[in-house]
Amino acid sequence: MTTRHFFAVSALLLSLSAGLLNGCKKDSSASSQPTVGTVSLALNNVAGSKAVALDGTTYTTESGETFSISTLEYYISNVVFTKTDGSTYAAPGVYHLVNVAKPSTTSFTIDNVPTGDYSGVKFTVGVDSTTTKADPLSLPGDLNPANNMYWVWATGHIFMKLEGNVTSAGNKALTCHVGGYRAPYSAIVTAAPSFNGATLPVRADHNAAINLTADVLKLFDGGTRFALSTFPTTMEPSPSSVQVAQNYAASMFTVKTINAN
Repeated sequence: MTTRHFFAVSALLLSLSAGLLNGCKKDSSASSQPTVGTVSLALNNVAGSKAVALDGTTYTTESGETFSISTLEYYISNVVFTKTDGSTYAAPGVYHLVNVAKPSTTSFTIDNVPTGDYSGVKFTVGVDSTTTKADPLSLPGDLNPANNMYWVWATGHIFMKLEGNVTSAGNKALTCHVGGYRAPYSAIVTAAPSFNGATLPVRADHNAAINLTADVLKLFDGGTRFALSTFPTTMEPSPSSVQVAQNYAASMFTVKTINAN
């Protein structure tokens, strides 16, 4: 090989090597791009056209009965997002307790949601049976019995708690504690509020948000309608608690707005 040929071949090899290195850098750069984003869920708790307040404000059912609310708490868990292509993402470890007495709990953020366009969301109103059957002392955060959302005698979480008074019936106490995971009184239900054709874009460079309206009138004015004047005190799994759960699963939660900031 002549000196001229040697240098020509060497130059070609160096050029190829540089190209390969640049390609690897580009691939590495592309693969390091974030592929997850965050989604915030906000719960706007209302009773019909009024915001829920725990100050003696009265609310009116469809049948004309009036009542006040002193306590409103419920669990949102097992959140699943559906993409426009039909694939789903189940967010792990989501167990959030909404307590209207603590405004900071009426919204929460889910991290590490795969980027993409989403057309739907669903979630459990309550706690799944595996978790609620676990040793209560081992449960952290919102699941801990110290939050007073746990039945020691029934061994399980209270999924939905509404307390108040029926003002149209002489201030009769209104106590509605919904829970239970064993047949025939399982109250584990799923809510799937419609996006109404809208799309939730999840990107790495902004925060997506779903703003939900939670209408507590639907506990009593849903598929099964209850007269509050005769509503039984509900503090354990029962036929009425299952009917209330079916009511709020079907129509309590609606999508107010979808934002991508």
